[in-house]
Order: sequence, then structure tokens, then C-alpha cells
Amino acid sequence: MEKFVLLTRGRTGSTAVLDELGKTMVLHTTQELFMIGPFPEKVLKNYYKLLSPFDLWKQQGWWWKRLIPVYYGDPRQAHKYLMLAEELAQSQGVKGFGWKVLSHHFGQRPYLAELLKRLGYRVVYLRRNIASQVLSGMVANQRGVYNSLKEIVDDRRYHIDIEKFQWHVRWERDCVKSECARLSAGVFDFVEVSYEDYCDNRDVFYGKIFGLLNLPLELPPPSDFQKMIKDPRMIIENYDEVANVATVLGESL
Repeated sequence: MEKFVLLTRGRTGSTAVLDELGKTMVLHTTQELFMIGPFPEKVLKNYYKLLSPFDLWKQQGWWWKRLIPVYYGDPRQAHKYLMLAEELAQSQGVKGFGWKVLSHHFGQRPYLAELLKRLGYRVVYLRRNIASQVLSGMVANQRGVYNSLKEIVDDRRYHIDIEKFQWHVRWERDCVKSECARLSAGVFDFVEVSYEDYCDNRDVFYGKIFGLLNLPLELPPPSDFQKMIKDPRMIIENYDEVANVATVLGESL
């Protein structure tokens, strides 16, 4: 069974991408297995049908394992956890298994990168137009809604703090540049894909992913997850100012 992680940052469309990949005949996918809680019931129901997130799974059974941390610390448990996840995925009769890693998970779990390498995972690195990514995050923070299976009905308009927007664009750009450099150093077999191709050139987008996995291309049906910002001009009250600042920073909206 081919194994991969979708490595990305926030607000890149990764939830919808994994949802679509999981609709194919040959892949089983899930979301952030190593996310840190809280874990609302709605999140568990919509995102974790295969297996509970690692931090919840650790709390289930084997109460005595906490008494022997050398043998049952996080690195060993993470290995057992991923082996179980792979076994459950393979029982679905699929040829590939994938899940999401947000880049900050590697800082939260220092053992994770080495574990993925040892278990033979490939990496699909998903990136997005930086200005659009930051704008999506700032709107989501104000809305308090990050993903939705139902159509978004919201007539409000949002004001974007220009100084915060500039800072986050520079920060995200530096982070993406650093992450791409590390991947290019050869630690993992990887392919880089873009959210823009996901929206406008699906043959190219999914062709890269299935090519990395050595599987025939299968275009999935659309995701059930909704696009959170359909037209930024309609919901950003100072859109022109934001767009001008993005251009000065060398980005575009």
C-alpha cells in the first residue's frame, strides 16, 4: 500500500483535497492524525471516521502503560498508532493511504518526521497563493468558522488590519520557502502542488499526486466541503487597500 502525508500550512484547501482523494476507489484518507486538541464531537464525527486522533487514542485502554514511559512514550506509541491506522486503511481494500500534517506538527512532535521517513511515507506539499492564504485565515478568525459542509450564508463584510496582513504575508512566505528548501534537500520523496491548480486545472493537480504514488490517475468527484470565500471583493470592505498592499509585497489577489 502506498503511503503519503499531505504536508501544508493553514488555509490552503487541504481539508477539501483530502476529502476528494478519499472519494476515489484506490485511496483512503483522513485528516490531522497528530493534531493537538480540543476535539469537539462534531470534528471527530466529520474528520476522524478511521481512527481517533493520536492524543485521544493514547488515552484509550492500557492504563498501566503510563507507568513505563521508556517503553510506552510518545515515539513508540506513535509507531504503534500509525501501524494500526495503516492496517485499518488496508482493510478497506485500497492501494493508498494518506493523511494531513500541518508543518507546525513537526515542532510539536519532534519524532514525527523521522517516523514518517522510517515508515516509507511520501509527501505531497500543498501550497497556495500567499496573500489569498493569509486573507482566508484572517476572515476565518473573524467569522469563527474554518470549514463547513453546508453552504456559507454570511452577509457581513470584514475589515482587514493592514499591518497584520503585511506581517502574516511575510511570515508565511518565509515559512513556505524554508519548508520547500528542506523537502528539496531529499529527506522525502515529494511533489509540490498548488491550490490554484486544484481549483482550475484538476488534471495537473491530481496527476502529480497519483504520479508520486505510482497509481493510475483517478479524478475524484467534488468535495462536500464548501469554499469559504467565493469572492473576496464581496466580503472584504477594504479589499482594494488589501490588494494594493499585496502587490507592493510582490503577491497578488
